[in-house]
Amino acid sequence: MRRVLVVGPVPPPRGGIFSVMQNIAHSDLARDYVFETFARSDVPPDSQGLMSRNLFRARRFIRFFNQVRKGDYNFVHIHSPDAVFLGSAAFMLLSRLAGVKVLLHMHGTDWDGFYRKASWSQRLYKRMGLALPRKIVVLYQRWVDEISKLRPKADVRVLRNFVHSMNPPDPAEVEALRQSLGITRDNFVVLTVGWLGPNKGSYEILNAVHKVVSQEASVRFVLVGAEELPGQMALLRAMVEKDNLGAWVRLKGEVERDRVPLFYGLADIFLLPSFSEGMPMTIIEAMRSGLPIISTPVSAIPEMIEHGVSGWLINPGSPDEIAESVLLLKRDKALRQELGQAAKKTFEDKFDFSKGVDEIRSLYDSM
Repeated sequence: MRRVLVVGPVPPPRGGIFSVMQNIAHSDLARDYVFETFARSDVPPDSQGLMSRNLFRARRFIRFFNQVRKGDYNFVHIHSPDAVFLGSAAFMLLSRLAGVKVLLHMHGTDWDGFYRKASWSQRLYKRMGLALPRKIVVLYQRWVDEISKLRPKADVRVLRNFVHSMNPPDPAEVEALRQSLGITRDNFVVLTVGWLGPNKGSYEILNAVHKVVSQEASVRFVLVGAEELPGQMALLRAMVEKDNLGAWVRLKGEVERDRVPLFYGLADIFLLPSFSEGMPMTIIEAMRSGLPIISTPVSAIPEMIEHGVSGWLINPGSPDEIAESVLLLKRDKALRQELGQAAKKTFEDKFDFSKGVDEIRSLYDSM
C-alpha cells in the first residue's frame, strides 16, 4: 500500500476543500493508498499577539516536518486556497527538505487576486513556491496558462471538483427537518449552503427577503453554514432581528456533514450570490439534487452553469436581482423543472466522482 499525507483543513468548520479531501479518501483509491491527514489549522482564537501566533505556526511546522520525515510517504498532497499560499509554500519546502515529493492542489480561481494584483514580495514567494511541487492541480484552464508563463517547465493540469452520487434523502427525515424548522409543505424554500458572511452575499440575501415576501409570503430562506469570519453569525442574527425577518429566515449555522443532504431535499431552489468563489462544492451538490440554481458569474461558476439553461446567473451585490430571480422561479414551475433537470444532467456529465476518480488515480500513480 502506498502512503499519502494529505494537508488541508480539518473541521470544524467544514468547507469545500474538506469535502474534496473526504471524497478522495473515501473513494476506491483507498484500496491502493493509505491516507493520513495533517490539519493546516488556523491560528487559535485565544492566541494573543504576534509572538503567540508565530509560536503556534512554528510548532505546527515542526510537527509537520517530523511527521513527513518519519512517515515513509510516497508523496504529500497539499490542498491550498489562494489566501494561505505562504503557508502552502512552507509546507512544500519542508516536504522537499524531508525528501518527499509534493502534489499541490490549488482550489482558488481568482488569478488576478492571487498574482497580478499582489505586491512584489508576494509575487516573489509565489513564484518560488510554484517551483517546489512535482505536479500542480488547478480548477480551470486560465490557471494552467498563467502558471506556465511563470514556470514554463511546471507540470500543471486541470482537475475539476467532483462529488459522489447518492440516493435521495429519506423523506421521513426530510419531513422531520421541515417540522423542526417550522416550515410547512406550502412553503417555498430557498436554500443557501456554504460559509455565511459578506463574500457569499449573505447580507444581500437578507436585504432581499422583504422584497420577496411582500409579494410571495410563503417563501422561506434557509441559510446553512459556518460563519465566514468571526462575529459574522452574530451580525446576521442581529440583522434578522432588527429587520423583523424571523418569520421568513432560518439561520442554521454549521450542521453535520451527513445531514446536509436533508436540506437539499427540503429545498425548492438553491441560492449562492457570491462575490468570489472557487468551484463551489455546494453548487455541485445542488446539481446532484436536481435543484434549480441562482448564482453569480464569478470565477469558475460560468464554466459550471449556463445561464437560462442549467441555472440562473445574476450580478453580485444586488438584492433586487436576488428578489427578482427568486420570484421568477417561484412563479414559473416549468422553468424550475427545466433548470433542475439540466443541472442534474450537468452533474452526471461533468461532476460525478465516477468521472473524476480515474483522473485522480492517474495523477496519483504518476506521483
